[in-house]
Order: sequence, then C-alpha cells, then structure tokens
Amino acid sequence: MHATEAQPSPPVPPAPELRAETPAGAPSTRGWGVGQRIAFRWAFIYLTLYGFPFPLDLIPGFDWLHDRLQAFWESVIPWVGARVLGLDIVDFPFGGTSDTTFDYVKLLLFAVTAVVVTLVWSVSDRCRGDDSRLHEGFRVYLRYMVATAMLSYGLAKVFATQFRFPELRELLRPMGDASPMGLMWDFMGYSTGYSAFTGGAEVLGGVLLCFRRTTTLGALVVVGVMSNVVMLNFAFDVSVKMGSSHLLLMAVFLVVPDARRLVDFLVLNRPTEPVTLRTPFAAPWMEWGRRTVKCLFLGWCAVSMTAEKLEHRRLWGEDAPRSELYGIYTVESFEWGGQEVPPMATDATRWKRVVFEASNNGAIQRMNDAWMRYRVNLRPAEQGLTLSAMENGHVPMILNYSRPDAESLVLEGFLGDRSLRVLLVRRDASELELVKSRGFRWISETPRNK
Repeated sequence: MHATEAQPSPPVPPAPELRAETPAGAPSTRGWGVGQRIAFRWAFIYLTLYGFPFPLDLIPGFDWLHDRLQAFWESVIPWVGARVLGLDIVDFPFGGTSDTTFDYVKLLLFAVTAVVVTLVWSVSDRCRGDDSRLHEGFRVYLRYMVATAMLSYGLAKVFATQFRFPELRELLRPMGDASPMGLMWDFMGYSTGYSAFTGGAEVLGGVLLCFRRTTTLGALVVVGVMSNVVMLNFAFDVSVKMGSSHLLLMAVFLVVPDARRLVDFLVLNRPTEPVTLRTPFAAPWMEWGRRTVKCLFLGWCAVSMTAEKLEHRRLWGEDAPRSELYGIYTVESFEWGGQEVPPMATDATRWKRVVFEASNNGAIQRMNDAWMRYRVNLRPAEQGLTLSAMENGHVPMILNYSRPDAESLVLEGFLGDRSLRVLLVRRDASELELVKSRGFRWISETPRNK
C-alpha cells in the first residue's frame, strides 16, 4: 500500500465586510461635510416650495388648494414688489409662461425663505444631524414630480396637442414677421414625427424615474432631453425658461448621488460597487400597501393624462372638426357703403384675405398686411356668422354668408354704420410649398431647399 499525500485544504474566503445600507439605495449623507449638508437643506426647502402643492394638485377635488395658493401669492408678491423691490406688479401669470416679473419675484422669495430656514435649521443642530432618510425621501418626491411633468409634456407631443401643424394664417405670414417663439413652434409643429419622437423621449425618462432601479438612467435621459428643451427656450425666447430650467436642475439633483460611480465607469474605466436596493418598509403589509398606492397613482396619471391629451386633440388638434367655411379666401371685391373700394396697398380698411381656421378661429388681413384675429360663431341654419375680435374694444361683426359656388363665398352685413359686401374666392392651401412638400422621401434627386 502506498500512503497517500494529504491534500491542502482550500483557502477560506474572508468574511464579507458588513456595511450600513441606505433605506432605498442612495448614497448615505453621513460622510457629507458641513457645506454639502447646508447645500442639501437649502435645495430641499427651495424645491419643496417650488413644487408645492404637488402631488395634491393631481388629485381630483383639490383644485381649491391651487386656487387659494395662487390667491395668496397674488396678494403677497405685488406687496413685496412695491414695498421692497420698487416694482409695480399688476400682471399675473397664466399657463403659457413662467418668466413674468411675478414669477421671478416668487422665485426670489423661495430662495430667501430657503436661506433663512436653512440657517436656523443648521445652527440648531450645528450640522451634526443625519439627513440620509430625508435625502432619500426627498429624492422620491422629486422623482415623481419630474416624472409626472415629463409624462404630461411628452404625451402632449405624442398626441400632437402642444405643437400642431401651422394654422392657415401662419402659413401666409412672411417668415420675417414671425416671433422667435412662433418660428420654433411652427418648426416643431410642422413634423408630427419629430414632435412625437421628442415626446417619446420625455415619456421614457418619466417612466424610468418611477422605479428605484432605473432612477439614475431615467434622470440621465431627462437631463439629455431637458438640456435640449432649455436650450431651445433660451435660443428662441420661449417664455417658459424658468420652468424648464427647474426641471433640468431637479434631474441633475437626482443624478448627483451617482455622479462618482458614473465617472468611474464611463470616464475612468474603474470598477464600481453596486448600490443595495431594498424596500423602505420592513413589514410585508406596508410594502404591499406602498406598491398598491404606487400602482394606483401611476395608473391614475396615465389614464387621466392620456384622456386629457385626447380631449385636447379632439377640441383643438388635428382631430378638431372643421367648419364648412374652413380655408384661405382672397378678396375679389370689397363694397363698403355701396361703393367699390379699390385694392390700394396702403389702405388699412379694405380687406385683402379672410381665413377661417379650425376651432372656430378666423382672421382678416388688411391691404396693409395687418392681421386681426376673430372668434367665429357660425350659424349654418341661418346662413349667418358673428366675428368677435380677440382684441378688446372692437364691436362684433354680424354677417350673412352665401355660397354662389364651391370656391366662392359672399359676406354681407354692416361694418360700422355702412353696408358691407365682400366677394371671396377660396385658395387651395395644398398649393403652398410648405404643405405641398410635407412628408418623407427616401429618394431626393435635388434638394428642396427654398
């Protein structure tokens, strides 16, 4: 018999190092310095003030809260403007802008309030407190605030309700007469495909932000998307610069905790340590409750936002019904007070064109090329219509109309105290180059750059 040699036993692996885990996987704030802690507290207070009353404003029946908050600011901000800043603030913002003097003063009040509260907070605990739970909870709040904004704006682009194909009046407007914002709006609205593509990117970022595992990826997508949006708003003077900039800053805030790991992986080619993700609740029933609330919230947002955009598309978008008068009309004859008015280029009274848009809008172009926009109330049963100017101080025009043939339209009534009779001839909008060239071509023998 031969004695067998004793085989060496395999080395015992070292015991894994135990580490304290952050409740939802974000880097802990325990290693923060005083400056970082103060910066976080200021950002927490400022962005909370900026976002309030989210998410209550998404819940049916809480409209009163938004109205009362707006009434509060409409009483405080003019007082601060007059007594502190020497500003006379009389115009209050509406949904189409975030860049009014009113808005800037509100942001200033948010910033000052955040400074005062941060100082009191930091002095009271001498910046020794652990803000890890507050930081993680605030990240969840910002995730959903940015996500709902991305879903809302993205779906508006996907369903072509934010940017629509240029209206007939805009197709007739010389490019030099367009505002920078109007030019950008027409650019985005011209291509439904491109608008839907940008909206899809916003929706993608919003959806990714709704889950812990994909928060960083979603924030990176939103940073890329919103960087483009902010640049467009600044470059074309679109009046939502501050609103879009805040969404970008919130997305950057969500990326910052993973900035070092991203730099290690993407730039320095170094290995990175995974972040442990775990539920913030230990009890199973609480975790199931959290998931139920989350599903209900996301389901409500998806259904309500989609229904809202579809309704807007039906009322004002490409699905909106068009009246029988829809089209561009050239004025062939213009009789005022029984006298034919010749087409003089300097005449500010005689009409040059009449446009009937969808959504009960219309416009009249004078011989001096000035436009006046109207709300059109068509009464087909009576063969009548009312043109109500969208600018104050103009008396509505009550006219009768008739159709001698498919391409002609006669308007009769009174303009002021004198009789009016206008013969209009319809122009086919498809003859316009921008409409005629709309579409996609795989093969272009020559560029259509006009």
